[in-house]
Amino acid sequence: MSVANPIGFLQLARLRGVGPVLCKRLLEELGSAEAILAAHPARLAAVEGIGTIKANQIVTSAPETAAAAREEYEKVRQQGITLLTLADERYPPGLKTIPDPPLVLYVRGELLAEDAVALGIVGARQCTLYGREQAQRMGAQLAERGLTVVSGGARGIDTCAHLGALQVGGRTVVVAGCGLLNCYPPENDHLYERIVKEGRGAIVSELPLDAPPARENFPPRNRIIAGMTLGIIVVEANLQSGSLITARLAAGDYGREVFALPGRVDSPASAGTHHLIKSATAHLVESAEDVLGHLGDVGRLLQKATEAERQEKQAAANGDLFDGQVTEEKSTPPQWTTVQQKIVTAAGGNPGGATVDDIVEATGLAPQVVMAELTFLQIKGGVKRMAGNRFAV
Repeated sequence: MSVANPIGFLQLARLRGVGPVLCKRLLEELGSAEAILAAHPARLAAVEGIGTIKANQIVTSAPETAAAAREEYEKVRQQGITLLTLADERYPPGLKTIPDPPLVLYVRGELLAEDAVALGIVGARQCTLYGREQAQRMGAQLAERGLTVVSGGARGIDTCAHLGALQVGGRTVVVAGCGLLNCYPPENDHLYERIVKEGRGAIVSELPLDAPPARENFPPRNRIIAGMTLGIIVVEANLQSGSLITARLAAGDYGREVFALPGRVDSPASAGTHHLIKSATAHLVESAEDVLGHLGDVGRLLQKATEAERQEKQAAANGDLFDGQVTEEKSTPPQWTTVQQKIVTAAGGNPGGATVDDIVEATGLAPQVVMAELTFLQIKGGVKRMAGNRFAV
């Protein structure tokens, strides 16, 4: 499904008193942004949670929101920023599964299909040297194993996690708490430019382009980090840290895995992290391998791909690329698992290639599983990526 009316979605995002949960419900009931904006108040009021007052507000505010949406869309075009809506096939599949997805995502850089196989790293802004070191180490390890590192671009843990991913040539996504015409914190301007110019990820936001980095923007931002990822790693956080809220949201509302990296037992900076571990909210982890061990089939596939890459590099270093054993393995037809075969069949059933949404619909598999398997299948030559984020055999 491609985007039909980006201005309509921008208009919905500006409705007073109607947040992401109700907008998603309206879309499910009426089918499109156009249908919602053209609906009679009585039809809108019949949708659970809307009622007469909100329905009348939607209708009466339509001229004002339409003008603001058109102005915003023109600004998006002038700035060369990509606008993804909930109806866009390029919209992050993990976000579509949460109850309160952003109606629109502004994107600088590029979100790739494989960015669905991602881990969030969060923690304190005022962190210790230990916290900075561990965030960068975990960011690097996860990126080396094929995971996109997602964080909020804030000072401290977030920044170090992004840097770790870039350090090893991996991918990283910044979920900003302000509009993309602002940079927060200002000193990260160089980091964001590097992510975009090197083609290593994206800076994304649900907020209008000019939105400032106000305090109230950051809690909603954290739900996007949790929704875009397979799980959240809390590296260092005190007992009042907003990272604990993100962790509980990921575990309790979104069904994501939560991990925590232990710190010094006498350090207040790690008191919140240790609370997550003691309360069984988070798995205690020390490395990327620990994380992959808790990600089920996704983790297993990434471990397998990492080990295969390691063996190939070792063989190349030893000059063994053409020995009998390797030649035999390369000439043997691949044996896909049942899940992989479903994906290969779905991708091969369309001469023009299949989108992730097509494959999810055809196989009945979760979007995260499809993306993890597609990553593995691309490495092994089972599928190939085509233009427009389509996959073919």
